Amino acid sequence: MSRILIRKLIIQGLMYRRTIEFNEGLTIISGEKTSGKSLVLSLIDYCFGKSGKIDLSVQKELASHCDEVFLEMKINDEVITLRRPIKENQTKISIYFCAFEELDTYTPRVFGIKEAMKFLMRKLNINEYKLIKNKKHSNEKEIESISFRDIFRYVYIHQHELGTNNFLQNIDAFKRYKNPHAFKLMFNLVEADKNELSDSLVRTENEIEETKKDISGLVSYLKDKDAEDRIGLQAKSDKFIESIDEQKKIKTAIISNSKSNSNNENEMYIKLKKDLELITNEIYDYQSKKKQIQLSINSKKLLLEEYNIEQAEVDATLEVNYKLVISEQQIECPLCNSNVVNTTSEVEGESKNSEKMLRNVKKEITNKIVLVTNLMKHEMKNIEEMDIHIKRLTKKQNLFNEAIVEFTKETDVPFLSQIDSINVMINRLIKDHEMIKEGLRIHHKIDEKKNHIIGLEATALRYKNELNDLQVNEEYKEEVFSFLDKEYKKIMYRLKYNTDGATYIDVESHIPYFEGASVYVHESGGLLECMQLSYLGAILISKVENYALGHPGFLLLDSISKYFGTLKKNDQEEEKLDVEKTVTQEEVKSILDEKSKINDPEVYQELYEILIELSDNHQIILVENTPPEKVDKYTKYTFLSGKHGLVDLSQNELTDMN
Repeated sequence: MSRILIRKLIIQGLMYRRTIEFNEGLTIISGEKTSGKSLVLSLIDYCFGKSGKIDLSVQKELASHCDEVFLEMKINDEVITLRRPIKENQTKISIYFCAFEELDTYTPRVFGIKEAMKFLMRKLNINEYKLIKNKKHSNEKEIESISFRDIFRYVYIHQHELGTNNFLQNIDAFKRYKNPHAFKLMFNLVEADKNELSDSLVRTENEIEETKKDISGLVSYLKDKDAEDRIGLQAKSDKFIESIDEQKKIKTAIISNSKSNSNNENEMYIKLKKDLELITNEIYDYQSKKKQIQLSINSKKLLLEEYNIEQAEVDATLEVNYKLVISEQQIECPLCNSNVVNTTSEVEGESKNSEKMLRNVKKEITNKIVLVTNLMKHEMKNIEEMDIHIKRLTKKQNLFNEAIVEFTKETDVPFLSQIDSINVMINRLIKDHEMIKEGLRIHHKIDEKKNHIIGLEATALRYKNELNDLQVNEEYKEEVFSFLDKEYKKIMYRLKYNTDGATYIDVESHIPYFEGASVYVHESGGLLECMQLSYLGAILISKVENYALGHPGFLLLDSISKYFGTLKKNDQEEEKLDVEKTVTQEEVKSILDEKSKINDPEVYQELYEILIELSDNHQIILVENTPPEKVDKYTKYTFLSGKHGLVDLSQNELTDMN
């Protein structure tokens, strides 16, 4: 079952970072009004390709401290992190094939929003679906694509859509038109076009071959850089990180222990630092020379292979053409069986010159092989000597480091000179570490492309299967709606609605009905919310039964309790104020209309029970002002207005790093 599991949302700026983690099942974020709890869902929506920008004139704390947002998630068994800027280049989404903590050693793929959404559809094994429709105010036709964003309307339900006639953004005619097609795409009810499928299959197979060529080029690059040993590179990287952290700790200790800004230099300390810097530079020079020699050896190995091939070809030519001595053989007439004079000796004279020339060529090749082999032995000996020097210098470097650590404990020296020296060492280590990380990035890029090939092969197989069965199976369609109707009625019944009448999900419009009227016709906010949540719940349940395979498998819900009149009176008054300024007075009146509320505590409790059950197989992230006590264990964050909302400086994860 292909699905998305959201693991972390990270908001970050130059000096600020905060990570919001989510449960695999139900996660509830509670809090006061204007504390940023709904912003969490908006930022997730933004990472998943929302076309509009984040309004930073409203989100002032976010604007002050953050420049970008990351979303770490798991698609099937693959960890992926999306990155999207919130101030500049909002039309670009960077995709890293790793967890957020590992971004430093991975190279992202940068997409436009549409391309990023296509990427997500491929990862979820959803085929691209195109419609032919009339252009606006014209008889001409145009192609319209059903995208991941159309499916996402069945995932993220904004607080001003839930319990209203704008469910699935029905008020927008453009989106309303695409909703039934998105539903069909989720449930594999689309009748495929043979030519389009064939074209897609060819494009996919060509992309597989191109990706294989890319991998071959990257492997060759690693070989040239002597960076094929991935485990060795990782070990070196870990060592560099250790060394850099150690130097940073020394630097911190110097700053904290410094008693004055005096300019009285301590000559012994300065000498130690200079000697250490000279040793560090010497080690670096040896390592650089060693890399150059290693590249030279690798090129000579390739040259040696070519010489050996040439030598084998010359040997084969000599074997075939000159080993057999024709002049010593007797030749008989095939008619009378009498001996015939052998005249091939004249030809042999000419061939001896060719043989002599070939033997000279062989001799030259042999000499070249000997020369190259000796040069390689000499260079390998140089590397061994350099390794000995590096080993000795490293020991000396460690001794100097230990001496300096002890020295700083007992002497009071000007911290500026010490910091300057340590900064030189840190910069050198970071520079060398960057070379190692570049090799790791290439290895990770190869992994990414191999996974891409696996995904493409699955897509190609799906295209082939669909070519074999182009028509939608009517029995399957009936099976889908029969299952959805059953689950939809079950949930509605649990919410205390009589389902004996015309309560179903319509086969043509694909929307829920209750007592013969659609979800867009009923006026009671409480009833509408129950219909909508029952509908979404039925879709999730059907995914477990391998029906809604195109649904991402999670829900984002914002403020589900507003139509359930179960809060205390003072809480209700507070909730009346928790409405965005953009909402009109008419909408506020509709939202707070007591007649639309369900004044039944049991229904309210049952709704949360249903969400808990759904979260056994699916991730649900819920934003709520005051959730009931029974779900306290699922409440992961509680935001407060002001300094302790989503952007909370006391939760800054970069404080220690700075």
